[in-house]
Amino acid sequence: MRLNFETVKGILEREKLLSLATANSKYPDNSVVCFAYDDNFHLYFGSYSDTLKCRNIEENPYVAVTVGTLQIHGIAKIVPYDSEEYKNKREVYDKRFQQYAAVFEKINNELYEITPLVIWNFNTSLGEMNRDELIFDVDYYKSINPYKFHEYDNR
Repeated sequence: MRLNFETVKGILEREKLLSLATANSKYPDNSVVCFAYDDNFHLYFGSYSDTLKCRNIEENPYVAVTVGTLQIHGIAKIVPYDSEEYKNKREVYDKRFQQYAAVFEKINNELYEITPLVIWNFNTSLGEMNRDELIFDVDYYKSINPYKFHEYDNR
């Protein structure tokens, strides 16, 4: 079932933390970070670029995120410091987390952006394993061959 934009926005607005999963060719990482979002459901977080999650993103930009009941696959990148893009996206972040504005003035603390490829929302009202979907990149979605609920026979 198609996921409603208002449902996604409501969950993102309620939650302040996301769980971020990253991986390089050898090491996975998962982290909890404060996030902001824009009208296109791009997610923003700050982190020091020498952390494992950020080193993983540098090698492999594909990430998995959970926010409440949302499951998101996306592509993460550093927003270039002091660019016009950075200033605009920092406004989005700072509006939600004014208390962290000074941290971005520290060396290696970067602003990261996650562009969503697909968003699922766990929705048990339609079955025990149902996830409503909002697909941003059809080719990506087809390439991962996502799980679809089906009936299993008893053992």
